Amino acid sequence: MFLALGGFASSPAKAQADDAPQDSVRSLVSGGLSREFILHRPANAHPGPLPLVIALHGALQPAGMMQRYLDLDAIADREGFVVAYPKGMNLLWNDGRSSIAGFIPLLHKRDDGRFVLDVLDTLVAEGIADPARAYLMGFSNGGFLTAYVACNYADRFQAYATMMMTVPVGYTESCRPSKPVPILLMNGTYDPIVPMFGRPTPGARLMSADATAALFARLDGCAAPDISSAPHARITRWTNCAPGAAVAYYEIAGGHQPPAQSTDAVDALASVLLGPRRSGLDAPEEIWSFFKRFGGTPAAEIATAAPAAAAPVAVTSHTRAAAAPARTATAARPILREPTTLANAWQGIVPEAETPAPGTPAPTAFAATEATPALNRPLAPGAPLPLQAGFGQGGFVQVGAGQAAAPAVATRLAQVPLPPPSPLRARAASAQ
Repeated sequence: MFLALGGFASSPAKAQADDAPQDSVRSLVSGGLSREFILHRPANAHPGPLPLVIALHGALQPAGMMQRYLDLDAIADREGFVVAYPKGMNLLWNDGRSSIAGFIPLLHKRDDGRFVLDVLDTLVAEGIADPARAYLMGFSNGGFLTAYVACNYADRFQAYATMMMTVPVGYTESCRPSKPVPILLMNGTYDPIVPMFGRPTPGARLMSADATAALFARLDGCAAPDISSAPHARITRWTNCAPGAAVAYYEIAGGHQPPAQSTDAVDALASVLLGPRRSGLDAPEEIWSFFKRFGGTPAAEIATAAPAAAAPVAVTSHTRAAAAPARTATAARPILREPTTLANAWQGIVPEAETPAPGTPAPTAFAATEATPALNRPLAPGAPLPLQAGFGQGGFVQVGAGQAAAPAVATRLAQVPLPPPSPLRARAASAQ
C-alpha cells in the first residue's frame, strides 16, 4: 500500500520535472582535448530537433556566469529553443587573432572554431538540435570567435550575432564567407575594452565598429541602409542585400555590457570598469528576433519577406547614402612572431602613421549638427570636443524633413551628458 501511494505521489512530481527547464554539463572530445559545454533545454519542449543557439562567453567570464548574465534561457523557454554555452579553456577563446583574447600569447594552440562546430554536430547527431535552425552568438572574446566562424564556416549556422566586438583589419582580405552572412552587431559608444573607433591589440589591429558593420554589408552585397532609433541606441539596418542576408548594427550609448530590459546594483558596480549597462533595450530579445527570421525557410522567401513594422511613435527611420570610402593607411609591416628587440616588439601592431596625399587639406573637426553624427570619428588636434548629439532618454533623434537644423554652436565640455547619479550619495552640484 505504501509502495502504491509512493508511486502515485511520484507521478505528478515526475511530470512536473519533465515540464521544467533542464540544464546539464556535457563533455566531448575536440581536437584531441576534452571540452565541456552547458546545455539548456527549454520547458515543455516538443519531441524532435529544436532550434539551437550557441552562446560564447567573454574573456575570463565563466560560461555559467554568461548564462545568468545574459538571461537568454528565459527566451529559450518561451520560444522553445535549445541553448548551448561552451566553455573556453582557462575562460579564454582562441578567437582567430595571433593571441588569446587579444592580450595573452598563444602558447597552447587549440582550434576553438572547430570546438564550436563539434558542439553543433554532437547535438545534431543526438537529435536535439535542428541543423537548419542553428545560430551562433558571442560576447567580447566570444564575439571575436563568432566573427571568425562566420567568415570561415558561414554555411554551418543560419545567422550570427556579436556583442562588443570589432574585427581585425586583416578581415578585409581574409574574410571570404562561402555564402551571405546574416549578422547582428552591437557596440557601446563608451566601451573602454573594445572601443568603437578600433584599437591595436597584440596579434591584430582592430577596425572601427562602423567599418566592421560596413564590411559585412559589403560581403552581403547590401544597398544603402535604413537608420532608426530605440532607447539609448541608434540602429542601422541593411535589408536590401543578397538573398538570405541582412546586417543590423546597434550603436548602444553604453559601455562594454550588452543592454538589458532592466539593470541592478551588480551592473552598476561592473560599470566602474566596463562602462554603463543600459536598460530598456534587451540584447537577447533583439538577437532572437533577428535569428528567427533565418533558417528553416527557403532563401527566396526570406529575401522577399517584409521586415516587421516598428511602432511609428517609437522609431524614426531614414535612408542614409552609401558611406564614403575609408581613408587608405600606409601598408602595415608584418607582425613579428618572435621580436628580437623592444623596438620591433610592436611592429605591425601599433598603427603606422598615415601620409596625406599632396594637396590634401588639413583635417578639421566635424560639425555637431550634421544629419547623421558619427560618434567615433577622430578629432583633429586642438578641435573642440563634439557632442554625441541626438542621444537622449527617448533614443537617437534625427533632424527630419521640414525641420531646420540648429545653428552650430561652440561645444563645451560641460555639455557632455553626465552618467546617472550614484544611489549611495546625494548628487553634487553639476556644471550643467
